[in-house]
Amino acid sequence: MSIATRTANKSSDGPPWMAYNPDGTEHCGGVPDRLLKHPEMRRRGIILTDALKPGVVFRAEQDDEPSFVVKVFDLNTEELHIYERLLAGIHSPCNHTVPSEIYRDGHPLLIMPCLNNLTTMQISEGRTPDRLLDIFYQLVEGVEYLHSLHIAHLDICPGNVVAALPYDARFHPGVISLRVYVIDFNTSKQLALGPGAQPAITLPPTQVPPPEGLKRFDPYSWDVYCLGQLFQSVIKTYSRGGKRAPWAAQCYARWLIGEERGCDMVCRCRPTARTARRVLSVIRLLAPLIALCERFYLTLWGRSAVST
Repeated sequence: MSIATRTANKSSDGPPWMAYNPDGTEHCGGVPDRLLKHPEMRRRGIILTDALKPGVVFRAEQDDEPSFVVKVFDLNTEELHIYERLLAGIHSPCNHTVPSEIYRDGHPLLIMPCLNNLTTMQISEGRTPDRLLDIFYQLVEGVEYLHSLHIAHLDICPGNVVAALPYDARFHPGVISLRVYVIDFNTSKQLALGPGAQPAITLPPTQVPPPEGLKRFDPYSWDVYCLGQLFQSVIKTYSRGGKRAPWAAQCYARWLIGEERGCDMVCRCRPTARTARRVLSVIRLLAPLIALCERFYLTLWGRSAVST
């Protein structure tokens, strides 16, 4: 643990930092005075308007101005130390952490650009097979990078992934247009062993329900399982209005989900993130040929159905 983290732990006073109504009841969507009047918010001209996660995550969103998110670190988790490590390697092309700053004077805060969800990017930038596979690739690449540092995210889901649109890149230096980022390491773990060596751990509360009611999972394999579930959600958005998702993308998502056998040691039910990225690289390379074969099959199947 870093010096900054140990020092911050000594002065921990939250979260949650709740806002209150005049009658003394909690205002779950509000911003507490201690943040509204915080010297760093005033210095930066950040005016927080509402809470994305009551008492923990707050947003400053204004038209024609940079939008920010401010998160109050919970020092009972590993999130601060994880962000310290990830932001130290922010220039790695495989690092899909949002370029952010850690405010360290007093209780530590994370100040980061407020970006968009994947659905917004898919709709605004077009739903094409290449874009779909690019989203897949960026997320697998980002998770592989985490795993190379022995970090398991443990709560990968649509709500913990954001995307930068072209106007975000104009407002925020360091943010890359059409890049996908992984956020929220509140339940993440730093592990002694890497993929292929780490046995199962007890899962923290997660937004994706574990299969078969399991409570223990290889943490790296759990991340890959959650990626598969996330990709199915992305495919569902892609398929709105009757648009057919590429067969290769559907098969790939199912492959990541795998067939769970309840492994208590190193899980072999699905690929590692590294293997998943390598396979996806081949799929992207062969995508035009795969699409041609798919169209030929669908045409042949259609003619066969008509003839019968």
